[in-house]
Amino acid sequence: MRPFREVPWSDPMLLTPLRLLVSALLLLSLAGCGTTRTCEGSADYLQAVERPPLRLPPEITPTERIAPLAILPVDPNPTSLDPAPPCLDQPPAYFARRGAVADPAEDVVRAWAAGWAGRNPDAVLQAYSPAFEAQAGGSAEFMEQRREQVESGRAPAAALEDVTVTAAGADRRVVTFVQRFGEGAIRKELTLAREGSAWRIVSERTLEVL
Repeated sequence: MRPFREVPWSDPMLLTPLRLLVSALLLLSLAGCGTTRTCEGSADYLQAVERPPLRLPPEITPTERIAPLAILPVDPNPTSLDPAPPCLDQPPAYFARRGAVADPAEDVVRAWAAGWAGRNPDAVLQAYSPAFEAQAGGSAEFMEQRREQVESGRAPAAALEDVTVTAAGADRRVVTFVQRFGEGAIRKELTLAREGSAWRIVSERTLEVL
């Protein structure tokens, strides 16, 4: 009979499987804690309630971001301008067509109309060319009649309506427009020619009485 030999606990052949078993059990316990965790154990979360909005002390003035927007009520009796401002004869320049540049011939026609409305015969006659050709009669007779119309006739409105400028060459423009005399109106056509650096009226026609 062989004698019994006690195996010491420090034997490496025995400790290696034991260590592996203990490590495996430890990993399983940690994995189980990570996958079975719930919110039932969080007392602070379960007892959370909605809090009312923050109220500032009365001595602190709230900023514009905190204070609500105040809309003023409409005045039932608004004040009126006395005297009322007069209407414009022509719209301001910022209402002009975008990208459009006023033609110099159009400026001459508008100045001609303004001079007639202001009863300034010299300004009106200055717009005509020495080579002006009247439709009927001579140019001198036309100029005399136009002077009398400007001085003592019915004054037209200073603003022209429905103004159209058509180029009839590099040095010639045809301008059509509506000129109002009180409740009546006349559609006219002025032909202007470039004379040096200025534009002058060389012919005038009445197209339609409106």
